[in-house]
Amino acid sequence: MSETTLSKITDHVYWMSPGEPDRPSLCAVVGTNRTLMLEAGASDAHARLFLDALSAAKVRHPDYVALTHWHWDHIFGAAELDVPVIAHWQTAAEIAIQAGYEWTDKALYERVANGKEIAFCADNIKLELPEPRQIRFVQPDIVYRDSLDINLGDVQVHLQHVGGDHAADSCVMHILPDKVLFLGDCLYDAIYTPVRHYTTKKVFPLLDIILSFDADYYVEGHTPTVMSRAELMTIVDKMRMVGKIVDELSADEAAVKEAVTAEMGTPLDEDTLGFIQTFIAGQQL
Repeated sequence: MSETTLSKITDHVYWMSPGEPDRPSLCAVVGTNRTLMLEAGASDAHARLFLDALSAAKVRHPDYVALTHWHWDHIFGAAELDVPVIAHWQTAAEIAIQAGYEWTDKALYERVANGKEIAFCADNIKLELPEPRQIRFVQPDIVYRDSLDINLGDVQVHLQHVGGDHAADSCVMHILPDKVLFLGDCLYDAIYTPVRHYTTKKVFPLLDIILSFDADYYVEGHTPTVMSRAELMTIVDKMRMVGKIVDELSADEAAVKEAVTAEMGTPLDEDTLGFIQTFIAGQQL
């Protein structure tokens, strides 16, 4: 497994970059009174790696951890942290479902076969947690519905439910005064479906919500860099353009590609091709 690195990205925010096999970004928001961790990690080992890095940087152990959504790589390390867990009510409900499952390889792939799990996640769980695996689930201690504000002393963190295609329970964390928006996976496409996809019905309102926050730095779950506002806008503009054209031309991929190429005035890049395919997939559901 690749080692990830801890860096201080603003006055109060420490970020550990994502890594293999499917470890997401982790953050610590450090106030004068308390430290809030964002995401629990993909395993006890992932969580411990983060805690040890914080300790080496002389950063206080987290007092709480907040989750962006229920997917395994964001929650499996919670027990190792031994702190209260904060989550949206839909996240709490999904964690309760996950806790009732068996987690042997056999059980994992039975769920893949019946549609309750996907092969991508099952394969990465095997890599992160080889058999015999024991997963310690933690039910959230603090559950909210729409939003929650946390005061860490001289730092305030606003937790906001935003939804989206990737996960209905997706939430973002806005860190003030640092102007950091922790996005989790909310901007990614839906994966727990027969076909990975985006829908403009969910994406366009999500983009409006994200841009409404006063932020200069954006941290995504599996993107290896911290994005600037300008970098985020490049992605947002492409998603809006592609989604609008797909809505107009439906599932005619050749026509969509021609129209997007004309709109951009340049050859299609990998990101834009991906958006075309996933928005068309959403149209066909």
